[in-house]
Amino acid sequence: MTKKVFSKVMLRMAILVILALCGLATVPQQGGFVAMASNTCDTLLSSGSGATLMIICISNEGNLVRFDSPAGFEQIGQLNLFRDGYAICSGNLPTFANTPEGYDPGDVSREALFGPATVSQPGGPNTLPLTITRTSTSGTYALTQSFARDVLRRTVTITMTIKRLNNADCTSSGCPPVRLQRAFEGDVDNNTSANARFGRSQDSVWEWIDTTGHGLQLTNVANGGATPITTVYTVADYDPSGAGAQAAKGCIVFAGQVATPTDPSVTDAANLVGRLMYFFGNIPLNASKTVKVVYERF
Repeated sequence: MTKKVFSKVMLRMAILVILALCGLATVPQQGGFVAMASNTCDTLLSSGSGATLMIICISNEGNLVRFDSPAGFEQIGQLNLFRDGYAICSGNLPTFANTPEGYDPGDVSREALFGPATVSQPGGPNTLPLTITRTSTSGTYALTQSFARDVLRRTVTITMTIKRLNNADCTSSGCPPVRLQRAFEGDVDNNTSANARFGRSQDSVWEWIDTTGHGLQLTNVANGGATPITTVYTVADYDPSGAGAQAAKGCIVFAGQVATPTDPSVTDAANLVGRLMYFFGNIPLNASKTVKVVYERF
């Protein structure tokens, strides 16, 4: 009997190893099993050449993991820890505790509280339209992301819809407000310039190399009725499993933010993250909120 049990355990371990090598393994999280975030280029879209080149890669989890434009210049780098990511959070103290509902900063070891992604790509691999849906492991929220691009304007548009599926997080005080965010780790022009800076306005956050290089901007273009909030963090304060503010989880609004515009002689922009957040009120059962953001190379 002991040998049979041992054999079954070894077989299960061998299967998990094989699945992990194939990128199919799952790991347990609250509420069941969850697929981990990926930095793989599951959808590759390329157009133009030279000055008009635009290459983007999107993971099956909905991360923009690569943005090259023009030729020879990466604006979201493949060597960065976080790249592009998103998060859902609920709550507003003191009535409701601030609670992460699902976050994916774009790193395989940092994602939590989202279930496996459902990918819809009717035209087949490496085509648009592309729609990716993820549900929180609590079963309370679903996030649907749709991707589009404009090769002439060098933009990637991401439409994000958050829907309430149940009232499990509601109390006698009602249902908590919900926040939705998008963020990227800076990497303009291959992270090779010491002159990179971060700036922001109410609707946009961007990194650029003043006068001698390019820039990447994340902009709100449809707010779903919420007021957009932009912030800049260090990677240490963005890291959801770090000792800092853990802004990648989506609940931190202002704590730990970096003053902008940044001074490259003081702050290394390669170690900064730009974030755009939407703060909604309560989303009723089976209702949804939709926002739209644009990544633009300039």
